[in-house]
Amino acid sequence: MKFFLLILFVFSIFKINAQTVTPYVINSAGGGGLVGTTGYEVYYNIGEPCITTISNASNMITQGFLQPDILGKFGLTASAFVSPTSCIDNTDGSIVITANVSGISSASYNLGYFWNLPSVCPTGTNCSTVSNLPPGTYSVYVVYYLGSISKDTVFINNLVVEGSAEPCQISFYNGMTPNGDGLNDVFFIKNIEQFKGNTVEIFNRWGQNLAIIKDYDNLNNNWKGTIGSSNEIAPSGTYFFIINLGNGSKLIKGWIELTSSK
Repeated sequence: MKFFLLILFVFSIFKINAQTVTPYVINSAGGGGLVGTTGYEVYYNIGEPCITTISNASNMITQGFLQPDILGKFGLTASAFVSPTSCIDNTDGSIVITANVSGISSASYNLGYFWNLPSVCPTGTNCSTVSNLPPGTYSVYVVYYLGSISKDTVFINNLVVEGSAEPCQISFYNGMTPNGDGLNDVFFIKNIEQFKGNTVEIFNRWGQNLAIIKDYDNLNNNWKGTIGSSNEIAPSGTYFFIINLGNGSKLIKGWIELTSSK
């Protein structure tokens, strides 16, 4: 009887402290499989920064915005962010690849990007970001070189730019230089002021929220590249946004390349 009561007590503790995670899927396109030589088999949503929610020796479940890094055999890691929808009146899909080699200074190696459609990178093999993409499925080999010798390779596939049957209601510019010169100092979203009750959220690549701005209007309520409510400008890099127009339509997401003086 005491043993039975102990089991009930332990069960109650776990039940009280259990965590409930509500699924929140912004983009259902995804992929997965074995990740490098880690022994992990990972499935994910493309274009979502992510956090690990549950894991054990051979599995992990994630949620958020950015897919897990794909690992090479010799230290190369790469991940992708997809702006997933190309409107009918604009070929505006884009893909950003973030890659690095662990334990080695970035000044000592080169990276090559070999896209499944070479034409998306007009300058050859140096495009870590491709834009103006029509709907379709894309893939890329990322190669790490020391000198002219290839040392490691990762392959990222199932990068889906979805098509939309609707014209673009709003559009945005992917570049920011918040240096106070009056040019590209804020994240400009064309026509956003037409959607009262909108909300714009800004994230870094680890899914940390930098800003939540309600009733974004480009003038008084906008993102100036700062961290939270401070006046500190975020470091140069790629940031991500989610726009909720507040009218029940699908969430809009994409990326911003911020260049600061930091």
